[in-house]
Amino acid sequence: MSAGLQAESVLKTKTGHLKEYYNLGSKLGHGQFGTTFVCTEKGTGEEYACKSIPKRKLENEEDVEDVRREIEIMKHLLGQPNVISIKGAYEDAVAVHMVMELCRGGELFDRIVERGHYSERKAAHLAKVILGVVQTCHSLGVMHRDLKPENFLFVDDQEDSPLKAIDFGLSMFVKPGENFSDVVGSPYYIAPEILNKDYGPEADIWSAGVMIYVLLSGSAPFWGETEEEIFNEVLEGELDLSSDPWPQVSESAKDLIRKMLERDPKKRLTAQQVLGHPWIRDEGNAPDTPLDATVLNRLKKFSETDKLKKIALQVTVERLSEEKIRSLRETFKIIDSEKSGKVTYKELKSILERFDTNLDNSDISGLMQMPMNEHLEDTVDYEEFIAAIVRLKELQDEEANDRLDSSTKV
Repeated sequence: MSAGLQAESVLKTKTGHLKEYYNLGSKLGHGQFGTTFVCTEKGTGEEYACKSIPKRKLENEEDVEDVRREIEIMKHLLGQPNVISIKGAYEDAVAVHMVMELCRGGELFDRIVERGHYSERKAAHLAKVILGVVQTCHSLGVMHRDLKPENFLFVDDQEDSPLKAIDFGLSMFVKPGENFSDVVGSPYYIAPEILNKDYGPEADIWSAGVMIYVLLSGSAPFWGETEEEIFNEVLEGELDLSSDPWPQVSESAKDLIRKMLERDPKKRLTAQQVLGHPWIRDEGNAPDTPLDATVLNRLKKFSETDKLKKIALQVTVERLSEEKIRSLRETFKIIDSEKSGKVTYKELKSILERFDTNLDNSDISGLMQMPMNEHLEDTVDYEEFIAAIVRLKELQDEEANDRLDSSTKV
């Protein structure tokens, strides 16, 4: 996208300026394409979330079309239960802004771990909400393509807070019988047919099935240290429903998971069929006895690890050039003196210092988004190392932008 584009070049209509209607507040989060802020409507004082996407990150017409489609899909789903509401979209010379319902209740897994008491019946209730969103999307001709726990937020901190799907950036309109071939999604949750580049809405059922598996066990059904290992497991790995904690989980829950994680999409349950399964129905047979405490502990660890891994596993050629990846791989090999495939935080700190940074131990812990012991002997693998470098680059870009903003205000 060139710097000289007209203000309405993305949305194709004049929208007025965001700041005419809203005051921007604190930052909620930062993703690959944009940053989300709290914003307050000037006329009412109501708070919303504003996702701002810099036009400089829209490098081609396909990127522009993706933003248009995301807004169009959110408007198409407006008013549907458990789907975040879009209030409006605005465009100015430098960015596209999406104003949406504000969800302050936290991510799905974080809430479960925080609350402590957790049973199959509670998991079944959450699964019903997730599959309700999937059924809504499919009935309205939308395929989500990126179902995962991070994309479900609670509206507030109340015990009965609604759970809402929040991110439709990879979603597509789909016609009956239409199939797609582009590989998108998140490694743990991606369906095998997506990896085989021939898929339809059934892929969403697989992703939801993975979420239910994690909700009941605290671990992913198909696991690996690297993206390649995860994908191989998704394509060929055996579904484990026998080792701990599965002997304590009801046969009905395991029956549903088997039918959702069926590798043949033609044999997989539809969203409507899942919602009619005995385990998931309101009057169903999911037991209310607490799940083993190890499930919560595993879920906490999985959530923490996934927040790190999702940075590493989604590093692609679009974000780092092949030359840069080769250079980083060689750097990793140099500091991995024992050829173990892992380096310590201490070694990571030494290499980051070569990037002319002034990071202390706590900075590195934050950079990796993981807890760290005081001796800095925890290890990171190659993907996590790449993630730290990418995150460092993002932080440096943010710092440069902040300095630029400050200088323009003088």
